[in-house]
Amino acid sequence: MKEFSKLSIINKALVILTSVLLIYGYLCRAIGLYFFWESKPIGWELLFITIISLLIIRVRTKKIINRKTLSEKILIGLIVFVLSIQCVIIIITPQSDAYKAAKQFILTDKSISSKIGDVYDITILPLGQIKTTSNSSGETGIADLHLIVKGKLKFIDFEVQLIKPIDSNWTIIRTD
Repeated sequence: MKEFSKLSIINKALVILTSVLLIYGYLCRAIGLYFFWESKPIGWELLFITIISLLIIRVRTKKIINRKTLSEKILIGLIVFVLSIQCVIIIITPQSDAYKAAKQFILTDKSISSKIGDVYDITILPLGQIKTTSNSSGETGIADLHLIVKGKLKFIDFEVQLIKPIDSNWTIIRTD
């Protein structure tokens, strides 16, 4: 607690907001509260930003006392790289044919709508992958998408895996 009191107001706010978002994100899933499910992934992203902020403070403190800061700088670079990749995933995924096939499946699947009600929103999480390969025979691919699916009755965390055979459309192979 002594270290927390030394932080600036902005850093204290970051730590508190990150904690609240993460706790709420897990709690709303545990008790079935269907409001702001995005708080969990936002909380994790904010945790990375908070860690960067705290590492910058550590670098400044170490520079004042002439200590090496290489490990902190490497960690900051690694976290920035991960956050950048996640941003790219969130921007590119909705444009992909794999996402469009997954969305169409979710919107039309009767078992999903019977479980959660009519689907009215799908949120992409910065996890998973889409991998395609092209050669002279055509294009193939695999995809693993993590989504939050919001229905009229409840929300669910949803993972869908797809495969794209040569010169064919994306096909659902597994859902959770």
